Amino acid sequence: MTGRLAEQWATYRERVVPPTAGQLQVQESRRAFYAGAEAFFRVCMRGLEPGTEPTEEDFGLMEALDAELREFARDVAEGRA
Repeated sequence: MTGRLAEQWATYRERVVPPTAGQLQVQESRRAFYAGAEAFFRVCMRGLEPGTEPTEEDFGLMEALDAELREFARDVAEGRA
């Protein structure tokens, strides 16, 4: 499988999944990664306003999701998640 998500998965696996991880751990990590990507995609698609041009609400949704993801990354870096 190739594509943008596959590239992100490869980076995630390299940086997060231990090199000693067994096949089952890698498989479960990949499933969790893609499940998260799908959930994020669904939140975005359901939250966007109808039409072809982005609205202020659309930008607000993207900014809120960005802030939430950055907060989680900080929590991980600081050992809280």
